[in-house]
Amino acid sequence: MLDNIFGPLFEVTQDPASHPQLHVLLAQVVGFDMVDDESKPERRPTKHCPPPAEWNSKHNCAYSYYAYYIYANLYVLNKFRESRSLNTFAFRPHAGEAGDIDHLAASFMLCENIAHGINLRKSPLLQIGLCMSPLSNNSLFLDYHRNPFPTFFARGLSVSLSTDDPLQIHLTKEPLVEEYSVAAQVW
Repeated sequence: MLDNIFGPLFEVTQDPASHPQLHVLLAQVVGFDMVDDESKPERRPTKHCPPPAEWNSKHNCAYSYYAYYIYANLYVLNKFRESRSLNTFAFRPHAGEAGDIDHLAASFMLCENIAHGINLRKSPLLQIGLCMSPLSNNSLFLDYHRNPFPTFFARGLSVSLSTDDPLQIHLTKEPLVEEYSVAAQVW
């Protein structure tokens, strides 16, 4: 399935003349959706799930499995299109209208935004971005270099630097500037 979707997209990005009508169409496309029947129960993915090329089960894979591989392919495609000065695409799936909260969790981590998402009311934690204070963490319990902020940021999670106990932790009159300055030097 992934080859059927992404194969022509990579081909036309490499050589627009290979599929001229698709090339014209893609210039007007801003994003991709992903829709499934969320009312059907599904198995949770495990570390034992085979890669897509080896999937031979009669059952569909989990929503998060689909979401990850669509995200990964779109990421590579977007980098390729960007390098050729072509438009890129957002990933905006339907998630959280019904069904398992895992759909929202996967979408929250992988997508630019979510269509519907009404089940967010059942899991308020998924609605909250992360405000992290690595200097505070460093002084209390986690070495600065082991702080997950750069990993979260690199993954595209909604994170920001913040202050925590500025009168106790920070050494300057501008604790937020201090957080950003140290982060810029370390990461």
